[in-house]
Amino acid sequence: MFFKIINRRYIRTRVVQFVYSNSILADDSDKNIQEFSNSIHNSLDLLYCSIDLIKEIRSHFLSIQTKKNSFKVIVDNSYFIFYSSIDIPKEKRSLIIDWGLNYNYIDDIKKRFVENNISVKNKSDKEDLNFFVSFFSDIICKSEILYDFIQDQNITWTDDIPIINSYIIHISKKIDVRSPSSFKIPYIDDYENEIIFGQKLISHVFDNRDKLKSYLDGRIPNWDIKRIAKIDLALIISAIAELIYFSDIPVKSSINEYIELSKEYSSPKSSVFINGVLDKISKDLTKDGTISKSGRGLIT
Repeated sequence: MFFKIINRRYIRTRVVQFVYSNSILADDSDKNIQEFSNSIHNSLDLLYCSIDLIKEIRSHFLSIQTKKNSFKVIVDNSYFIFYSSIDIPKEKRSLIIDWGLNYNYIDDIKKRFVENNISVKNKSDKEDLNFFVSFFSDIICKSEILYDFIQDQNITWTDDIPIINSYIIHISKKIDVRSPSSFKIPYIDDYENEIIFGQKLISHVFDNRDKLKSYLDGRIPNWDIKRIAKIDLALIISAIAELIYFSDIPVKSSINEYIELSKEYSSPKSSVFINGVLDKISKDLTKDGTISKSGRGLIT
């Protein structure tokens, strides 16, 4: 079972980023929703470009190997071969990197591989897997110039890079390299429910931003809303919107999700502060009926 690249935590992260960047304050709800949807497309484009990179690396080593300098550990590796067989339709993509025209990044990977003096003779799929994961993690992912280049291609890819890298490592450990059908390339249509959730959340934050902020009045002792860190305010406002407008998501689940996001994107003390604020608001708004949860199968 492959994990989803686009899950609800990922969607929540994207929404908070929109709120933080103030794009959500623009007087164009449709534009915000469209930009959000485009950012999801961009995430999948990074996966596709990463697979293209793996294919180009194998192709490059195949073109330069000689009897004296053999790179069979790469060109005959069953995982490099598996990824090289994947064909992603152009109509499913909005951004394509021509790695052939960006040879210097392939060359950097080759130099780092040679410098590491990795000499392995893979004799089994398990050994192939271990080598591929090591090569991907230690050679490809740790190339600083490649990392900078990818960041420059799309503003949203900075946060996507570790997610996509982890996904490739994960699926590599799950696929059957002898069976091409063991891996289904994820496309945007596979994430319809997650995208709809994100679009609704952005819409609720956009349409009710002043009302959502008003729920903080009197509930942050010794604090003025203007003193709250911008990222913390984005997390809190997004969380309140989810608590109020998504009756099928348990209060505790929503609060826990935004606390986890605060640990990743804000200061160490923010999670305690956000937890306290959301706990107070959720109890007050549940008591007065503003927050009402329903449904036997509450989802997270």
